[in-house]
Amino acid sequence: MKMILDLFSGGHSVTVVKDEGISAASASSSSDVAKDAEVTLTVTAASGYEIKEYDVLAGGVTVDPATKKFTMGESDVIIAVKSRATTSYLVTEETMVNVNDNPVRLHKNAKVVLTPNGVPKAVIADGGAATVTMNDAVQSLIDQGILVPI
Repeated sequence: MKMILDLFSGGHSVTVVKDEGISAASASSSSDVAKDAEVTLTVTAASGYEIKEYDVLAGGVTVDPATKKFTMGESDVIIAVKSRATTSYLVTEETMVNVNDNPVRLHKNAKVVLTPNGVPKAVIADGGAATVTMNDAVQSLIDQGILVPI
């Protein structure tokens, strides 16, 4: 089920279409948006999801995924925020995994969030959390029971 939020009325407007994996979406401006104004999106993924992409359906703007900002053009903007499910695992024994071609030590009882095709968001080993991309090496750790679903 899709939910639509009209964030501005009159003049230029910004409409955010969010899927079921997005729990909240808003924009920085609360009135008519002028051409060349910078707009910042605030988007929160629901538990078990992450933001996959910002798909601009109308308005011809480009959303910077790192800053969630865009510059308003001369027409109304419609942006679809798409999510994808993440999967969390618990590390049952200390092990090593490659993240962006760098070896990372995963300590026992660390939480690992796997993304199916995305780039790792952050890595905090030492008993904290890590986010890694699913690959054959990670699948092998799951098969061995070193990573177990939580």
